[in-house]
Amino acid sequence: MEAIAPFANHLPVRVTFGCGTARELAAVVSGLAGHRILAFVDAQVASLAPVRSALAALEASTAAVVVARARPGEPTVERIDEAGAFLSRSGCDAVVAIGGGSVLDVAKGARLVATQGGPFRRFAWPGSADPIGPQHLPLVAVPTTSGTGSEVTGGIVAIDGEAGHKVAAPSPFNRPDATIVDPELTYGLPRAPTLYGGVDALAQGLAASIVRVRTPVGDALGLEAARLVASALPAVIDDPADAGARSRMACASLLAGLAMNVSEVGTEHSLAHALGARHGLPHGLAVGLVLAESMEHDRAFVPERFERIADALGAGPGERPDGSRAVRAVRALLARVRFPTLAGVGVTEADVPGLVEAALEAWIPVEPGPWAAEDVAAAFHGALAIGSRAE
Repeated sequence: MEAIAPFANHLPVRVTFGCGTARELAAVVSGLAGHRILAFVDAQVASLAPVRSALAALEASTAAVVVARARPGEPTVERIDEAGAFLSRSGCDAVVAIGGGSVLDVAKGARLVATQGGPFRRFAWPGSADPIGPQHLPLVAVPTTSGTGSEVTGGIVAIDGEAGHKVAAPSPFNRPDATIVDPELTYGLPRAPTLYGGVDALAQGLAASIVRVRTPVGDALGLEAARLVASALPAVIDDPADAGARSRMACASLLAGLAMNVSEVGTEHSLAHALGARHGLPHGLAVGLVLAESMEHDRAFVPERFERIADALGAGPGERPDGSRAVRAVRALLARVRFPTLAGVGVTEADVPGLVEAALEAWIPVEPGPWAAEDVAAAFHGALAIGSRAE
């Protein structure tokens, strides 16, 4: 047996998980010595009883709380710069972010811009990004969706309209200092964000175990996240009030975010970022539209890793250990939850050349085997060929 190759991982994020834990927000912020708090709150969840209670307790325990209602939609570089300028003017000494991954990324980006000077583009990749240093403002993330993992990651992703693609500013210094993952905050989440976030978590978990920078820590986290999604996502789509399934999805999202941060996302995100930037699709939707197609290409290079994925997903035995049963398991899951198709969201064959260009321009260079332009095109064509995901 081969020895385990050397690796290093660093994830200093304090995690509080469990139903009802949102009520601990004030105590967590107090432990970080925050006194004047800027709370970025997703406008769509601001009226939830647990959110209102958490903010009320925070206001009662600190000198001041400034609430900024965050707009829905994918972050843009301009939106992050605006939020950073607002944070700089506020005089706040700590940040709280309550919402989905977009709101959490805006808050993380605002802290970066406020503490190290904007604009956000100067820290963003692709490009000659400036280094990101330690940040003196503590940040507490409270996710209200299950999927992006932004509550524990150091990545900040935004749409750059001028460049025509998404950009990212990754750094361990961008990670929240603490996160509170309360599944109760997801109980009223509509079907679409539940579905898209769940498939995003699945993709993060799978990718963490196959990319070139994978580690045993990422494998363990990612495969367990995938196992949880495989059972919980269909259950919560069938019955949104299934508290157990909501809890498992919230845990899967947390684990997938951790896996992504000690490893990396894969080719499915390179393809999806192009879709998101060119067609304005929600991130998790874009990921799911090309997930199986990216896996079909990558499995040829690391079939043994895909066999482990298949086992985690509960796939049956296959004729050959070539990883194909993992792809079949993902296709079956997407069919089971009635996931949309690429053609169904309005993308056409005429869009493929532009998508290929955008994907390669901002490619995440950790794929297990080489991708040429024709491979990227084939993945998009393959996704477009799916007329229905009927089981």
